[in-house]
Amino acid sequence: MRILSVANQKGGCGKTTVAVNLASALARRGRRVLVVDNDPQGHASMALGVGSKDFSLSTRDFYLTSDIYVEDARIEVGPRLHVVPSDIDLSSVEAALQHEPRKLQRLSERLAVSETPYDVVLIDNPPNVGVLTFNALMASREVVVPVDPGKFSLDAVGRLRETLDLLTLERGHRVTLQLVASGFDLRTRYAREILAALDELYPGDRLRTLIHHTVRLREAAAAGRAIDDFDEGSRGAVDFAALAEELDGRGADIGDVDASTWSRLLSGGRARGPGVEFIAEFPRAKRVAITGDFTGWSVEGEPMELISDGRWRLEVPVPAGCYEYKYIVDGVWKVDPENPERVRNSYGQLNSIIVVPAADDAS
Repeated sequence: MRILSVANQKGGCGKTTVAVNLASALARRGRRVLVVDNDPQGHASMALGVGSKDFSLSTRDFYLTSDIYVEDARIEVGPRLHVVPSDIDLSSVEAALQHEPRKLQRLSERLAVSETPYDVVLIDNPPNVGVLTFNALMASREVVVPVDPGKFSLDAVGRLRETLDLLTLERGHRVTLQLVASGFDLRTRYAREILAALDELYPGDRLRTLIHHTVRLREAAAAGRAIDDFDEGSRGAVDFAALAEELDGRGADIGDVDASTWSRLLSGGRARGPGVEFIAEFPRAKRVAITGDFTGWSVEGEPMELISDGRWRLEVPVPAGCYEYKYIVDGVWKVDPENPERVRNSYGQLNSIIVVPAADDAS
């Protein structure tokens, strides 16, 4: 599953336009797509025809409620296309999470424990880098940055680049930057100069597809429809079809993260000698256990020990091999939110997997 944030610290650059229409174009290419509206303005929801009266659960519940999952909040808005909606209530999240130790991992943890049968997840973000956008970036391996031909566009890209460098330095989390020129009219010299400056400052980071300026994109958004549904033959629909094709063929360059960095930052399972040490963070849980191939999938599981700050630990002695497992948190079976490696079982549900190397390979 590919997770992309659509972000820019500058407002009015077409973030929602890109997120919604790219999602619809990818769905038309046969991809299963989820849009997460991570902006309190709720514009992505509205652009897909979802108003505040159409939902009771939203992105806000991902951040503040431990038992709400994608499958609870999503709304189908088209073939192979769903949205987790948002509204102004999402603005309360930053204050509510102010003193939470893992406030920047809430969204990634929600996505990790949800059943997400999607090829692509697109996260639409507010025009700032606060708790909401940081959550989206921590959940993503790629960020699509719409750049409009405006006076402050280049400065905004530079500030976002600094944010991504900070994530890499302090969190060991690398996010690939992909710039999209949006709302351009190349008949103007100024627009051509902005494009040339982008290519000079960020060589190789700009996608070759150009989203041209057209009023039909605004008309489609006002109608609550993606451009390819509103006017399939329009210039905007053609542009986003080309952008979807380009991104589809451009794999995520997620890079490698130093193992010692992850061990400092993350919980999860790690091979340690002849077995696995599992550390899980469930601060509100009363009982946490682990079950899997190594327990015969016991319904009770092996109980974990509460060690500190809501962290639970268990060391499982097992020989070399590949194992599937899940946590049992107060009776609810969950995949490991810190382990992206998972496989679908015979019932269509997800299990986490971990590989214990042979002794000769452990180094």
